[in-house]
Amino acid sequence: MTAESAEQKLNRFECVIRLQMTEIDKLRAENKALIDWIMGDTDALTILQSVYSNPTSSEGNRIKAAASALPFERPKLSVQVSVRGPAILGERLDQANGMKTINPPKAIDHQA
Repeated sequence: MTAESAEQKLNRFECVIRLQMTEIDKLRAENKALIDWIMGDTDALTILQSVYSNPTSSEGNRIKAAASALPFERPKLSVQVSVRGPAILGERLDQANGMKTINPPKAIDHQA
């Protein structure tokens, strides 16, 4: 067994310290995220956005987070109809019923 020189030991220790510091930075970031969540600085939507924006998240998690956040980021389009007065409503309903009977669907006979 060869004895390690002082320079080799120093290089090995520096490498270990760098790896430890990297892990400590990751843990600090995770702790900050958890503390922010506990203190109410972030909400569910913010968490989902951070997951789908994080390139280190798995593709499946990113897709699930994006799909879950979508209804809160982009509202669904809706149509509102404003009808004034009962007479107008009756006319509109008559028009709609008339439109349904212009081309009635054809019945298809099927024998099994």
